[in-house]
Amino acid sequence: MIKGRRAQSTLEYIAVFAAIVGAIVIFAYSKMKPAVENVFNASATKIGDAASNFTSNSTE
Repeated sequence: MIKGRRAQSTLEYIAVFAAIVGAIVIFAYSKMKPAVENVFNASATKIGDAASNFTSNSTE
């Protein structure tokens, strides 16, 4: 009987741990998403500017 209770406690700890990890992942994703988008947008703009400068310089 005690062995079954110990297994139940282990599963409860795993469930709580999974919920905490899930909450941390969701929180981190929501906080980091705008920063990552800004970096990608800035990079895309710089690449686009460099490509247009390269194209305009090669036609002269």
